[in-house]
Amino acid sequence: MRIALLGGTGRTGRLILDLSLERGHSVQLLARSPEKVSKRSPALTVVQGEITDNAAMSQVLTGADVVMSGLGPVKGGSKTVMTDAATQLLDLMPRAGVRRLITLTGAGVPHPGNQPKPIDHIFRTLLKVMQADVLRDFTAYADLIRASNLDWTIVRGSMLLDGPVTPIKSGPVGHTGPRVTRASVASSMLDAAAAGKFIRQAPAVSN
Repeated sequence: MRIALLGGTGRTGRLILDLSLERGHSVQLLARSPEKVSKRSPALTVVQGEITDNAAMSQVLTGADVVMSGLGPVKGGSKTVMTDAATQLLDLMPRAGVRRLITLTGAGVPHPGNQPKPIDHIFRTLLKVMQADVLRDFTAYADLIRASNLDWTIVRGSMLLDGPVTPIKSGPVGHTGPRVTRASVASSMLDAAAAGKFIRQAPAVSN
């Protein structure tokens, strides 16, 4: 596959990048700071720019089979980074002829079919109190993606931890656990892209 990767210098995005190259895919990576990309490979093209840069985004999307996103908020950054990303993707992906999008959000993002347990309600309440702007932005992002005509998959990760790839459990919130390793999330996103799984679905994932 030829993958257009957003957020590939973040803690989960770096693992998506590494696994993509290990599995023999080619990657077109958008990076605001290319010097943060330590990986070097003939299969990797790094394009300098931000998500709001139409020219850079168009270059990254050109010829891609799938867009994969590990984007997320950064300290001191825009409080609407995810909503801005959705606006750009919904505008530019159709122009580039790319339909498939696999993107990461948090399990706190609501989705029809959720069956939250008491612990899930507690986590969501904490998010509302401690990271209200982040939850609001991720939720607006997911709403825009779900309303689109893209072949989207929204992977909703529970608490992200460092660690190896281990088996994934997926399903509605309430049927998954509270933790998942970033490597497992990266692997599951690539698996979904390769197998065409979870199209127009938003599975929560945990180990």
